[in-house]
Amino acid sequence: MKVILVLLAALFATSMHSCGPKENADIIYLNGIIYTMDEDNPTASALAVKGKHFLHVGTTESVMKYAGNNTRIIDLEGKTVLPGLTESHIHFGNVGVNILTAPLNVYWLPLEELLEKIRVAAEEAGPGEWIVARGYNDAIWDEPAHRRMLDRVSPKNPVSLRRYCGHANYVNTMALEIAGITMSTPDPDAGTIVRDTNGEATGVLVSAAGALVNRHIPPSPRLNEEELMQAYRLGSDAMLAHGITTVHDATGTTPEDTERRKTAYEKGYLKVRIMDAVLYETAMEMEEPLTGLYDDRYSVRWVKEFVDGSLGGRGAAMLEPYDDMPSEMGALRALGQDEEEYARRVALMLEKGFRTRTHSIGDRGNRITLNAFERAMEITGIKGDDARLVVEHAQVLHPDDIPRFGNSGIIASMQGVHATEDMVFVEDRIGNERAKGSYAWRSILDNGGIISGGSDYGVSPYEPFYGMHAFVTRQDRQDNPSGGWFHEQRLTREEALKAYTIWPAYLEFSEDLKGAVKEGMLADFIVIDRDYFNIPAEEIHRIIVLKTVLGGEPVFELQ
Repeated sequence: MKVILVLLAALFATSMHSCGPKENADIIYLNGIIYTMDEDNPTASALAVKGKHFLHVGTTESVMKYAGNNTRIIDLEGKTVLPGLTESHIHFGNVGVNILTAPLNVYWLPLEELLEKIRVAAEEAGPGEWIVARGYNDAIWDEPAHRRMLDRVSPKNPVSLRRYCGHANYVNTMALEIAGITMSTPDPDAGTIVRDTNGEATGVLVSAAGALVNRHIPPSPRLNEEELMQAYRLGSDAMLAHGITTVHDATGTTPEDTERRKTAYEKGYLKVRIMDAVLYETAMEMEEPLTGLYDDRYSVRWVKEFVDGSLGGRGAAMLEPYDDMPSEMGALRALGQDEEEYARRVALMLEKGFRTRTHSIGDRGNRITLNAFERAMEITGIKGDDARLVVEHAQVLHPDDIPRFGNSGIIASMQGVHATEDMVFVEDRIGNERAKGSYAWRSILDNGGIISGGSDYGVSPYEPFYGMHAFVTRQDRQDNPSGGWFHEQRLTREEALKAYTIWPAYLEFSEDLKGAVKEGMLADFIVIDRDYFNIPAEEIHRIIVLKTVLGGEPVFELQ
């Protein structure tokens, strides 16, 4: 992008001095294709920024009225501008730490490649040293996961692999022996030790059962404070380089994390806006939510709860048994076993100013969460626009429950790439009929609900245009399947963009502050390399961010 001579701007401004406004812009961007997400002004070709906010959005003629002697003029050269994007469900701390430490990664590897990677790691490890990795997906393998496969490549080192969804583990015999898991070991609450026909553990541990092994793994060396700050910087930079100006961290931040993030903002390691969720116990210790700190960069106003596990790991709580494992109906966590207590907790948080976001994946888990949310709103009288309670994932819904989102004002926080990843096993797990209510984006919108989009990194890649592509096509990034998986649930391009802009802004009570390129709002926007609304749908995931502006400040530019 080239900077037009300021002299030109001054001459233009002088020629219009008689009718121009008194306030001058700091920066003017001209000659763009600007999709504003502002219903009153949906497209524009130019914008003006003053300080941290948009001063004016419109045509070159209207925007240049705000040019002064010291105004910078930037030519967008016909490139496309979108509002800054929001990642609505991410485990943000993992981003920078993973960049910094490069942990062993087995993400979606074919079985033979995964086993070879474990074999090499075992050869390089010391005697008895644990081999730990995350990212396997047994649904793409031709044979079921069994401890004996790991035993062949790592006979002298315990192995614990965490499924990509985070809700199941795959371990070898040595790990089971260290944990003391035998044929007589009972399943823990909210967990399952998967067994073969002889009753012996296969090495697959669903949901809470994984802790039986993982508590024996020595902790990784802790990063020191400077390394943690560098990890924050790397994570923040990664978000901004992908056009993400706000993240909703769904991890469950500790008080220690909160203080460290404050320090990181004060010292300049963090720039991206972070909206944090804490666990219920932490919220109980806080006097009130934290909002708008560091120029609206940091807030803590959500409580993260869990009702069940994952669909792929068969830990999602279902109303009927799994088709491919009729003995299993999922793992319902303690919170979901007492709906009245669940509702009481949500109500208490509402009255304290916090809003609850609950991990709910199975149709039973989702029904319990919807019941508890509606009951909490009834208890408190805080409803709809005032409540903004959030179901995280909402992956499998009974048809009777889909209208409840729109009717009650409950928000679905959903991840587009989960559908195009999980489609390889969903119908095996729950059958075709129940799959029709899986990732039911179109049905939620058609029944008056809204969707806030994200990735759930480190489960899935955080690139936002991967998510938008999945929302629009219901295909993976290799264009499979033809026409899209349950294509009737696709979103339009505008809806997919709303899921990353104005809808998450609404979720976080920031709809008057961000999510759109609009006068008075925070000047968060991105410049991309192609026209989002006019390229072939299969190209959406290939969009590249050229520039990111956060609060009027350019914070990333592709070199």
